[in-house]
Amino acid sequence: MLERIFSVLLVSSSKNFSNGIISALTENNYEVTLSDSVQKAKRILVEKDYDIIIVNSPVIDDFGMDFAIDEAEKNISGILMFVKPELEAEVYYKTYQYGILTLTKPTSKGILLQTIRLLCATIIKRESIQEKPKDLKTRLEEIRIINTAKMLLIEHKHISEDEAHKYLEKRAMNLRKSKVKIASEIIEEYYK
Repeated sequence: MLERIFSVLLVSSSKNFSNGIISALTENNYEVTLSDSVQKAKRILVEKDYDIIIVNSPVIDDFGMDFAIDEAEKNISGILMFVKPELEAEVYYKTYQYGILTLTKPTSKGILLQTIRLLCATIIKRESIQEKPKDLKTRLEEIRIINTAKMLLIEHKHISEDEAHKYLEKRAMNLRKSKVKIASEIIEEYYK
């Protein structure tokens, strides 16, 4: 059982195909939204982001490949295209560099679920990679605030950097606040 419910946008003009995919995914705890055209899918994506986009090519108003590539470039959705066996190699070579997976149709429920699970694992990995720069930016900002406070203490209290560092740590410990919070208060105090 999945801990997280993944959202899926299914872009397909075929009712039989759509019913089979929706049945397989909903019984495995995926939340599926159906679009019967590329234009409708684009409108849906303006309103909400989806973890996975499945395109059953061709769609009523488009082949679907350009749409899949555009979405792959815009967001971190995992994208899966279903194509006829005779088109699979051509579509694969045009889309793989965008991280788009291709499967031939018809396919088995087992292969579908295995591919969707692969996309889910990839999405989780991408999300964790994207969070790391945010953590690094936050940490760098905290270091900047602490260093600014230390410089102010050195300048106004005529103490060494080591003493300023110990002053921040001791004050943070005594007041049960973070060093960043104490540093921010010191900066405010001297810039009033």
